[in-house]
Amino acid sequence: MSMDTEKAPAMAGPIAPLPEDKPKIAFHGAMMAIQNFGFFIMYWDIWGATPYDDVCDSTRYATGMMSLTCFAVAFLCVGMAMGGATSDFYTFTLMWFLHLIGGSMYTACTVAVPAARYSTDGEKCAKLAPVNGDRSDAVYLMHAFLYLFYVGGMLSITYFSFLKAKIAARTLPPIYVIVLVVVVFAIPQAVVYTTL
Repeated sequence: MSMDTEKAPAMAGPIAPLPEDKPKIAFHGAMMAIQNFGFFIMYWDIWGATPYDDVCDSTRYATGMMSLTCFAVAFLCVGMAMGGATSDFYTFTLMWFLHLIGGSMYTACTVAVPAARYSTDGEKCAKLAPVNGDRSDAVYLMHAFLYLFYVGGMLSITYFSFLKAKIAARTLPPIYVIVLVVVVFAIPQAVVYTTL
């Protein structure tokens, strides 16, 4: 039996990263987790320091929602990356869809936080606690700036774990999967936007 030095073909299963893509999956998951845990801590502090006054209700709601969302997705993105890097279909799929719900909430918060902070009540709230108002400005600017890096991380994990093999085979995921992704991403945002 001879030992070939050629690359082994991609696995036949639906979650089939190439060996050289597994570190990329792991590092994207790590970067996403670090970003999310950082925003969890920052928004947690803002939420807790926001005055308990009627004009601050929307600011407390938005920053609290962002904080708790970031805590949840900090470990879900690691789970998603773990499932991808280990070619574990069930772990990848479960964590990917749970993370998609969290990512939808993260996206909703990217709209809700400034809508609350820069509303008339949000400006009054910031004047009640000027340091907290300034801190929420700075944290949100960082949040908005890094939003596309976060989306890129999820798309990269998805590509290296699942889509790269599909594209190489010139196939697409079934239409029901694409529709399910759109629905799962849209529903949490719709709930948030209707309750603002």
